[in-house]
Amino acid sequence: MEHRHPIRVRYAESDQMGYAHHSAYVVWCEEARIEWLRAQDRSYRALEEQGVLMPVVELNVRYRRPSRFDDQLELVTTAEALGPSRLRFTTRVCCGAELRAEAQVTVAAVDRAGRPARLPAGLVPPAG
Repeated sequence: MEHRHPIRVRYAESDQMGYAHHSAYVVWCEEARIEWLRAQDRSYRALEEQGVLMPVVELNVRYRRPSRFDDQLELVTTAEALGPSRLRFTTRVCCGAELRAEAQVTVAAVDRAGRPARLPAGLVPPAG
């Protein structure tokens, strides 16, 4: 399932030149994952209460064009299972039809002791 989430580049996220700082994209990807889960009628909070934690194990961001303070962006996010305990979220950061950045974030489901855990049933369809 694809989920779209609008954001606006905030002043605090921009550097002295008025460009969105590269670190802001990591925060936006986290927001996109949380909103993707909400759109699935799930939540990080509920997963954690069930004992399933999902730390980031890999992050890759490709910056294509700069975003600037006050730009209206859209985070377009999809997810795919990478086995029984990993999810990869892909988020495209767009301004209108222009792709500004693309990121892949892989999370691993673990229990409170840090041992691998199965993803909750029905959370996301398998890859392929």
